[in-house]
Amino acid sequence: MDKIYIFVLDYLILRRIWNLGYLSFNNYRRIIGFATGISNIYYLRKIFIHLVEKGFFIKKKNNKRSYTYKFIGPYSLNNPPIITF
Repeated sequence: MDKIYIFVLDYLILRRIWNLGYLSFNNYRRIIGFATGISNIYYLRKIFIHLVEKGFFIKKKNNKRSYTYKFIGPYSLNNPPIITF
């Protein structure tokens, strides 16, 4: 399962998903499902929840008592990108 987490993170970084802003779980489910080819919602939610718990997403509650999530990207909010050659 660790290889799938790494693959999904690489895909999200490659597609620069952090530029899309806050999205619902349904949008991330479709993105992860497209990237991995998995159609079972249980496994897609398990992958997504694992990445949220690891801190790759910002969770925000909206007016409808649901949550939207923003992918942070390869850099955390507190650490600016460090470019090395």
